[in-house]
Amino acid sequence: MIEQTINTFKNTDSSVKAGDLILSEEPFAYTLSSTENGNRCDYCLQKCKVRKCSGCQFVHYCGKSCQRAAWDDHKWECANIKKVAPKVIPDAARLLVKIINRLKYGDGTSYKVFYTRTSFRMWKDLMSHYSDLKKDKKRMEHFTSLCGVLYDFLNDISLPNTVDLMGLYGRMVINSFTILDNDLNSIGSGVYIAASIIDHSCNPNAVATFDGRKIIVRALVDMPKFDWKKIRISYIELMKTPFDRQKELLQSYYFVCQCEKCLNIEQLKYVHAAKCLKQECDNPVNVHWQKNCRLVIVEKCERIRRIHESILNGENNYDEELEDGNGDIQNGDDNTIENGVASDIANRVDESVGEINCDDKNVNKNVVCSKCGTKYPDESIEVFKEVMSCSETILLDMKNTSVAYMEVCKCCIQKQKGVLHPLNVFYAQILEQCFDAFVNVQLWQKACVYAEALLPCFRYHRPVSHLITLLTG
Repeated sequence: MIEQTINTFKNTDSSVKAGDLILSEEPFAYTLSSTENGNRCDYCLQKCKVRKCSGCQFVHYCGKSCQRAAWDDHKWECANIKKVAPKVIPDAARLLVKIINRLKYGDGTSYKVFYTRTSFRMWKDLMSHYSDLKKDKKRMEHFTSLCGVLYDFLNDISLPNTVDLMGLYGRMVINSFTILDNDLNSIGSGVYIAASIIDHSCNPNAVATFDGRKIIVRALVDMPKFDWKKIRISYIELMKTPFDRQKELLQSYYFVCQCEKCLNIEQLKYVHAAKCLKQECDNPVNVHWQKNCRLVIVEKCERIRRIHESILNGENNYDEELEDGNGDIQNGDDNTIENGVASDIANRVDESVGEINCDDKNVNKNVVCSKCGTKYPDESIEVFKEVMSCSETILLDMKNTSVAYMEVCKCCIQKQKGVLHPLNVFYAQILEQCFDAFVNVQLWQKACVYAEALLPCFRYHRPVSHLITLLTG
């Protein structure tokens, strides 16, 4: 290991063991979430008794040492925060201004972070995705609103021109990390120059955790030889269908993931699977339950660009982009795989004939378990479709309100049992919502019941989760 004032990195190509430190790094710029204001120190991010800054009456510190250490970064914003009070500056605006200040008046343009003995990254090495931002309706609206806030907030720092400012904004939103506490709750956000070199995979071999404001990247698996080009972390929540993961990555990071997990045919069989009616059989049974229910995009060619633009523009017509006039994608076009077709899925993908059409009236005829041969009667298919639709509605309602309804979740789980396969993502997501609800009200014994039921889902859909405690302990 090579020790630097700002980071530690692995400087060898020797083998790596699970749990080994790959990188630790201080942020280029960071901010405590406004939801944690008054609960944590704005400098070290530790949760403790804090005192307000006597100037702005907004920023808090745990002691004089942190206040002194933060002064160079805080002094320029102190008067401006006081000026706009009682308004609260949005977290993204504060982070962007911290970046502007460091680049304009600090060491931002010369700041180097080494990730090997001779290789380093600087702010200018981060990608701005300028052309993608211009097409992104939601991000452009956010950028415009932030510009208004910045003009009101700043009086001693002249803003860059619009093009340069959008470049800074793009580097910030694409490369920033959500800072988590030990319970994996979001407490802030920061930009980490070296860590931003690590690409995404839905089947990661490394994980990023945090010690206060410092990011720590550790190996999740043994590797015979360390190679930065092969290190992958997950940027997003993994317990979703491949299509939902791909869509989120496309919206947030402007790429369609084509990792081995997304394109794993065997795993696709489980994401929306029904349970075999034979109680002792654990094989997934695939039943078509919803029109145009996409499971994965297989990227092939130019048409992915149009899907990309449809999603960025907030349009819902990306299904149309996947289809031609006959409802099929022709050879060489982008493919999507729908639910209810697992028995023939491998052959269909290999043929590259495009989208699998599951709207045929005969699609759910002769549904049988491929392992034990148990037939799925029409009434069981209708029950499965009803439970899946109910689960989807409940999950969307909870997502829109950011609240987990304990009794609703419990009722839904009762409906799901014996109908949905134990590794079905809807079942896993409802279980997790129920677990979180019991944790929030500190009913620990009941939470443990759902935690135990969740473990197989975590190990299958989100393998990093059950290792994080070990790696951060």
